[in-house]
Amino acid sequence: MKKIFLSICLLSTMAFAGIFEDSFKIFSNDADVVFMSALNAINSSNQYEIAEMQTKNGYILFLYGSRYYLLTVTRRYQNQSEVKIMPQNSDFSQGNVVAKEIFALIDSQLKNKPMEQIK
Repeated sequence: MKKIFLSICLLSTMAFAGIFEDSFKIFSNDADVVFMSALNAINSSNQYEIAEMQTKNGYILFLYGSRYYLLTVTRRYQNQSEVKIMPQNSDFSQGNVVAKEIFALIDSQLKNKPMEQIK
């Protein structure tokens, strides 16, 4: 019985970890550039509505359908940033479709409109 319970816990943990794995992406750009690209990407699409943003902490709260998502940009190294997109209410029933779409928009923003950090 303990082996079955342990197997179920392990499988559910692995499935839950797979959800988080698709919720973040590392970009080889400065955090400020990635944040502005993310803001521009979300703002350029009619599917998303920005509810709140804060540049100092690097987050954007946006609405997709009837659910809120939180996008955070974190500086990892000098020219490397991490973007994480999570549902605000921790409801992962829609999977990571929203995160994948936003990451694709950010990628296209970074490729099409390269920005440089103002010093």
